[in-house]
Amino acid sequence: MAKLFEFIIKFYDLLFFKFLSKTVKQKKHPLQVFEKPMQDPVSESKLTVSLLGAQQANIQSLDSKNKKIFSIIEVFQIEITHAFFSILKTQLLKQFSEVKNVSIKKLNTASFTLTLNKTPSDSEALFIQRLHEVILQCISLAGKNKPHDLIKNLKMGVCDFNAGANQLMVYQLAQSALMISKTSEWLSYYRYSYNHTQTQLLALISTDISDYIAKKRYILLFQPVFSIFNGDILQHEALIRIRHETLGLLNASQLLPNVKSKKQMLLLDKAIVTQVMNVINSEASYQHVSINLYQSSWLDMSFFQWFSDVLLRSKRRKNILLELSEVDLINKEIQLQHALYLLKQHDISIVLDKVEGAILDKKITPELFVKYNIKSFKLSYNLVHNINFDINKQKKVKEIIGFAKNSFLPVFAVGIEQKLELDVLKILGVVGAQGHYFSEPLQELSEFSKA
Repeated sequence: MAKLFEFIIKFYDLLFFKFLSKTVKQKKHPLQVFEKPMQDPVSESKLTVSLLGAQQANIQSLDSKNKKIFSIIEVFQIEITHAFFSILKTQLLKQFSEVKNVSIKKLNTASFTLTLNKTPSDSEALFIQRLHEVILQCISLAGKNKPHDLIKNLKMGVCDFNAGANQLMVYQLAQSALMISKTSEWLSYYRYSYNHTQTQLLALISTDISDYIAKKRYILLFQPVFSIFNGDILQHEALIRIRHETLGLLNASQLLPNVKSKKQMLLLDKAIVTQVMNVINSEASYQHVSINLYQSSWLDMSFFQWFSDVLLRSKRRKNILLELSEVDLINKEIQLQHALYLLKQHDISIVLDKVEGAILDKKITPELFVKYNIKSFKLSYNLVHNINFDINKQKKVKEIIGFAKNSFLPVFAVGIEQKLELDVLKILGVVGAQGHYFSEPLQELSEFSKA
């Protein structure tokens, strides 16, 4: 009898859902959920319906002030299920009460698109932040995972646009924003606005990058690492900016999607090394400057032969530091040995970057750090971000710092955004930190860095 009663309730709910769906359609507030993936959506020449979730005719009839948000979302290591779409559909309408039109389209098992009207009460930045949080919570509910475990597995590219926007261009801008998010550990999402400026940026191709570098149309910025205890600058990290003719200075996150070939990566790394050497040879204030290289450069012996020649010509080569990621040291040690020995001969110190604890899992001994002249650790942004809310992150950082102390190595933190993060890291034993909480990168304005 109980089972029969339960069946009647479910059957009634199903009928009510169908009735509600028809009612919603009659009110012209459709909530479309597409389950079949598009075939090669990027090459689709007539994107009149598809990924933006609205007919072109409907878009033209909207008020131009009514801004829409289009997102491409990728979720790694977690399969997107029907349960997730059901939860997401409900939560979007609940959390964004002013939003009436929502369109969801599944691309494959790990990605989907989402289009909805932006609430007028929020700025674009706040609206997208809220949207990201809702998606994260829905994935957590569907997969029974904790939100903080999912942050690095969720990447989102966003484009906001008005009525009449070219839909193919909107999709390409969102895809470009997604690429920036995916190539950065710092960003869970990135946004482009549909306008002429972003169209120009999208048109920036890899050959343009080569031309800009060859003509020295770039400058360096320096991100200082501050001592947590006395505020002294312990070292700097070199960051490059390209001077675009019409767009101004472009940062690395905007450049990375356009740097694809090994030749391009070598060219960019050589430009940064050359510029840093010029700075430290003429500016005594830059005692130690660290440089991040592409993995392809680390594995290219011709690059390190060139680098060796550059170091031999410099009187202050000991001021150069190279940052090597923890995962590359663990997975590519054999291939990196020759380069690391060469650096040690020149007395170049290594900063072990993006540390998340693999050195503990692999039971790495302190001898390895002496062997390769590794002088400090930099914690991964994933460990630092919101550490004040996460006990597991605090435990992991404490283990890493304890391990580093046994090897007499200082531990730095990157991407500090708020005082609460800094306070926790200080208690745990972090020595230095960098990030926008302290300062923006400092621009080098020496004559040699100008075009």
